[in-house]
Amino acid sequence: MRRLFLLFFALLLTASLWAVAQESAPPQTPPPDQSQQPDQSKEKQEKKDKKKKKDKKKDSGPQDVMDNPVFSDQIANNVLSDLRDGFEGHSQRLALSAFDDEKMDGYLSFEDQLQQLFERYESFRIHYRIIQSSMEGSRGVILVDWQMEEMPRGGAPPQRRDGQIKFELERGRKGWKIVDFNPRGAFS
Repeated sequence: MRRLFLLFFALLLTASLWAVAQESAPPQTPPPDQSQQPDQSKEKQEKKDKKKKKDKKKDSGPQDVMDNPVFSDQIANNVLSDLRDGFEGHSQRLALSAFDDEKMDGYLSFEDQLQQLFERYESFRIHYRIIQSSMEGSRGVILVDWQMEEMPRGGAPPQRRDGQIKFELERGRKGWKIVDFNPRGAFS
């Protein structure tokens, strides 16, 4: 037992001495050729990085799908994902970010409806499936199978709603956003 204690003490002492030696060791300096011109090499690297990014943008087309002038299923899916993430994350702000507050008729009353919905329910679970998407003039139109499960505050059983919602999207300053949906009572 005494040998075990001495062995443990020796290991502890060795570890402590090693830690002290590491703290008191002088910091390692970079090789002289790197430390002589750090600003110039840093600037060169930044220029190379910028050039790579610029070349990559040229090769891959538009970087931001939401800013693409042509409506697509991917754009529709991204907008609906933002809406779903806002509900499931219980973030009214994120949910509202899917809507265009400048172009949507009745936006302020819709914002109030959404606030009441978030106050009434503790959490949400959303499932959707895009049935159809098309362009009507400058608007993208999607027909969606929408299922929403709402968990009320206070422990009441969940409530489920499902149906089809027609969303109309337009491209604005902040990319593609919902400007109208029908039925309007889908989020009340």
